[in-house]
Amino acid sequence: MLDIKEEHLDRFKEIKKQFFAKTKVPEENNWKFWTNDEIWLHIFEQVIVVGSSKPAEKFSKDAKLRSQVSYEKLVKKREDEDLKKEINYVLRSVGARYASSNVSKCRKTNALAHNFKVLKSFNDGPKGLLKRVSELEGPYADKRKIKYLMRIFKYIQSKSARDFLMELGIVRDAVALDIRVQNIFAKIGVRIPRGFVSDPKLYDEIEKDILEKVCKYLKMSGVEFDRMLYQNYSNIMNMNFS
Repeated sequence: MLDIKEEHLDRFKEIKKQFFAKTKVPEENNWKFWTNDEIWLHIFEQVIVVGSSKPAEKFSKDAKLRSQVSYEKLVKKREDEDLKKEINYVLRSVGARYASSNVSKCRKTNALAHNFKVLKSFNDGPKGLLKRVSELEGPYADKRKIKYLMRIFKYIQSKSARDFLMELGIVRDAVALDIRVQNIFAKIGVRIPRGFVSDPKLYDEIEKDILEKVCKYLKMSGVEFDRMLYQNYSNIMNMNFS
């Protein structure tokens, strides 16, 4: 799949030498210290960010809008229409892409309303869901956790499912292939095939190559590698490789 040569590995090794020590890696099972509201709003952000990250940044800084769609507030909504109106208002307030003013036809609004109801269906809400996911075991546990999230949620796909679960310390052997990671691989000289974003099977194959050919060589977990690239993106892109 990925044509990774020794020269590429040497460049990744140099990146690790310079930046890994200053990288913040999510602690394993840190979700236990998150509130239901924090977990739900993190899912909210994962849906907002599809298409553009700037609206999600705006949402994360606006306490009033976050409060408007807090888990505690929305759980009191009896009617789907009221739930969707609150969600749609916030999506449009932050300028989320693909957020239509027609609530019934807004895919992001309907996806978030669906995701909220999924969370609400578990005993203990979001924390109940994460407890169930974290208990999945076996040699392919991380992959099963990712696929489970993609199956039950809308607008949470390959990249966002991984990002969400890694941040909460639930999966370790995964890589969220966002545009920053792709750009770094291009700078290193490794070509990542197009079309993987909408092709879960292709995404899995690319991720497997990265984990087996790069992460094992560097003696890093997927989440350590991912966060190192993401958090040090600008500095890495300014590096000169001989």
